[in-house]
Amino acid sequence: MTFFSTYAQDNLRSFESVIIQNVTIIDQTLKKEDAIVSLLIKQKKLELVTQDEIESNKAEIIFDANKGFVLGRLEIGSPADFIILNKDPRTDVGVILDTKNYVVFAMSKGEIVLNKLLRTDVALGKQNRSWSSYSTPPISLPLSYQNKRKWNVIRTKPFSMALGGALLIENTRWLAQDNLNRDQIGELDEFEGGSVRGIRLGIGGTINFKNPWTYFIAAGSRAFERGLEQSNLSEIFLFDYRIDIPVGKATISVGKTKETISLSRLSQMIYLPSQQERASIADGLLPARNIGIVVNNTLFNNRMTWATGVFNNWFEVDSSFSDNPTVFTGRITGLPYLSENENHLLHLGISTRFSNASGGIQYKAKTEIFNGPIAVDTDLLQDINSTFHYGLEIAWRNGPFTLLGEYIQSTVDSSVHNTLNFNGYNVTASYVLTGEVRPYNKRSGIFEKVYTARDVNTGGWGKFEIYSQWSSLDLNDKSINGGEMNTLSLGVHWSPVSNIYFSMNYRYSTLDRFQQTGSNHGVVTRLAFVLE
Repeated sequence: MTFFSTYAQDNLRSFESVIIQNVTIIDQTLKKEDAIVSLLIKQKKLELVTQDEIESNKAEIIFDANKGFVLGRLEIGSPADFIILNKDPRTDVGVILDTKNYVVFAMSKGEIVLNKLLRTDVALGKQNRSWSSYSTPPISLPLSYQNKRKWNVIRTKPFSMALGGALLIENTRWLAQDNLNRDQIGELDEFEGGSVRGIRLGIGGTINFKNPWTYFIAAGSRAFERGLEQSNLSEIFLFDYRIDIPVGKATISVGKTKETISLSRLSQMIYLPSQQERASIADGLLPARNIGIVVNNTLFNNRMTWATGVFNNWFEVDSSFSDNPTVFTGRITGLPYLSENENHLLHLGISTRFSNASGGIQYKAKTEIFNGPIAVDTDLLQDINSTFHYGLEIAWRNGPFTLLGEYIQSTVDSSVHNTLNFNGYNVTASYVLTGEVRPYNKRSGIFEKVYTARDVNTGGWGKFEIYSQWSSLDLNDKSINGGEMNTLSLGVHWSPVSNIYFSMNYRYSTLDRFQQTGSNHGVVTRLAFVLE
């Protein structure tokens, strides 16, 4: 518990402005009623006490006192020194004597020294985000690079820089595999055991022109992904490097990044609803990243987004530009319904992708358990004239409940096979048992990280989330027998604090390939640490 205590306290102290809503001020004259107010503390001093609502953009963090009773010094312009009790001390003097059980918030000289209150900016999914690109970085720099008080942040007049990272450790256990599945993909026992799913470090921030540019560079290692006994640390690679340049209200992104297609592919994998891996359609039909230029913007007061890009990663694969596929992508999303408090929304999206398919194509995917073999595979298809993808997205968020659906189809124009069609879909349901709402990024049209509203150090249990998913990928058409895979996933996720994740996923998969249908199922447990 020492680590949790230190983390939570330091994390809260790093904020320079705080709003506390629904605070009860006791009427000491006995002539008036108690007042329910909001407090604004800036740079350790009490700036405002008001019965009116304080705009959320006035502070970096917001708490709900749930009509708790405040005792202490409330002088405007003076350092904030007060406590909040969850019970009226006028009704029971023991409330003041038993601070351990009744004090839910304490501020001394403008610093938070105790907190058991719920963060409403987190619970309502209203985290402030100003990363202007269509796709936020895969590790959570957008919050860090603006906070100059954190140890991993450098902030100067010409630029800012923040260090971020993630470590994912997991253990795979295959519970069963039938004989037909062994014939299809081989024995799964050799893929059991512990492994490091990912090690990633990145730096990002701003270059402070009049309209600041943002940049991001991230590296990872595959040294341990085949098991903990593997340790070739020379297997380090750059998986993101890009710069985002504002041009008017639009943003131009240049570098290695994600193509503008697919809600699942654009989302940060570690923050997908309780999941440990993306659905097979995203990995099977789309690349992880590409090198190119993207332009994006929003419309209708951020109710719609659009993004388009052109990509060719010829210099990373050591081939000529013409011998490597050139890709054009586009994506449009909209919010046809958004409630007044933004807790409830309906997301719709459509995306397209065209490639001249130079050098041929190959679609393949694993079993949706990372430490496993390739299950569906078209093999390399040559004599391809072009490929055209389209994707359809739908998502419904109702408070802590989120329902996501996505369909992707790839049409392949081949001089040998004529027209081939490969497709897949997935449906995902997620519910955050502790009440936090999954934030939605209006700039990019994707869902993001759910922050823990009440961690283990503040009297809570952390964040709990459960999810289920059904996914299907069909790589069979005409003479191509790539296989058809269907997967049922069930998962639970726990975050004792916002930067530590424990998850357990069960997956049952059926594979129709080589004129037979086999099945397997397994469980993966994962522990993740995130620096932001």
